Amino acid sequence: MSGYDRHMTISSLRTLGAVFALALAACGSESDDNDGGGGSGASTADGGGGSGQGGGGADSTGGSGGGGASSGGGENTGGGGGSDGPDVDVSDPQLYEFELDPHELDPSTEDSLETQLAMLDTRTTPVGRLVIFLPGANNVPNDWRDHGRVLAKFGFHVVLPHYNNRWSSNGTCDGMGNSCATDTRWEALVGEDTSSAIEIPRADSAEGRVVTMLEHLKTEHPGGDWGYYLTADGELRYEDIVIAGISHGAASTGLYAARRPFSRAVMHASGPAGDSSAPKETPLSEWYAFVHTEDPAFDAITSSWEGFEIIGDLTNVDGASAPYANSHRLTTSAPSEYPHGSVAGHNSFSPMDDNGNFVFEPAWRYLYGVSQ
Repeated sequence: MSGYDRHMTISSLRTLGAVFALALAACGSESDDNDGGGGSGASTADGGGGSGQGGGGADSTGGSGGGGASSGGGENTGGGGGSDGPDVDVSDPQLYEFELDPHELDPSTEDSLETQLAMLDTRTTPVGRLVIFLPGANNVPNDWRDHGRVLAKFGFHVVLPHYNNRWSSNGTCDGMGNSCATDTRWEALVGEDTSSAIEIPRADSAEGRVVTMLEHLKTEHPGGDWGYYLTADGELRYEDIVIAGISHGAASTGLYAARRPFSRAVMHASGPAGDSSAPKETPLSEWYAFVHTEDPAFDAITSSWEGFEIIGDLTNVDGASAPYANSHRLTTSAPSEYPHGSVAGHNSFSPMDDNGNFVFEPAWRYLYGVSQ
């Protein structure tokens, strides 16, 4: 285990009490102040994270805007996307991984300035969809580099933005009324002025960061056709994007999916934030979720899934195969020293098989809608 991995594990275990208190308190209702989960990893409260990588495969090179080849994962099965998808150049198969400095991409940014990640593995046939993965509270993109690489291995374009995910754990909404959590979460996601408790401009919001990353990658990596996921007006092409996240990021995924028409929503270790009775722009038929049975917030999380009427019964994936009785509510009891963080890819928390692959890869393929 590397020094980075040890840091992640020890820090996570030290913060379990606060993490689970947040998750239990937040998931317990279906009202507008449902937070859906606390932080899932090991970053510091100011948004800082570990300095190394937790990822599988060889390291990529490059700094802000840079990318390079990696030797891990994926199998090139030919093709570069169909006529209705991105036109990806697969002539030089490799993992393209980019580390993007938010302030270098947009000097107007002022907050949440840790390195952001983008990945595309051209050794795998592109599936023609982008995954936006939202880290947990106080996490930074690098904390979930492993999961991004797994998604790239599946054939997705992947981006992990850095934005204000600290507010739910630092008392921002204390005494601010029932709608504060939802209003603040939404402002953090899209930069609309909906919260009186915080001020987050578009450039510092999750969506603003993703748009800026895609605009940059159009030039930095034209062979990836990253611009496919933007409309002619420079907005996100939601119908070709999967929104996903863990813990706080999963709760935000639910709110985001309710208010924008994504192709799919995947929630790891949380229930959705927001009002369960509100209209859903991403249909509930495309909402999927995964939690560990030993997550101390298990009951609250699964109750919130029930409240939002996510499809299916609780279905344990251990020893089972897709399609898991066609349920969208998956569970696991696989041993982990950090169950809450184990249900997304992390080489310290998520169980691995004898070949060095994550045990949950078949379940993740099912959750994200790619072939086994």
